[in-house]
Amino acid sequence: MHTSTDPSNTPNASAPRFSIDENVAHVSHTTSFHQSAAMYAAQMVRFQYTKTAKNQFRRECLDHLKASLAPGASKNKASPA
Repeated sequence: MHTSTDPSNTPNASAPRFSIDENVAHVSHTTSFHQSAAMYAAQMVRFQYTKTAKNQFRRECLDHLKASLAPGASKNKASPA
């Protein structure tokens, strides 16, 4: 059995911890939800026959994009009503 330890793999050499504000790769669930919903609405536009239905999906797409880009969207944990 292998008994030696690799010094780079010890608890003292763990990755640095950043707060949520410092972590650039952090995307909240709310932001991710709104971006996914916007993509779905944008894709659904082409499958609609009437101009009213197409405009409804376009509006939904824009509303979700605006919600995902809102200043508090990444910190807001509850989905807006």
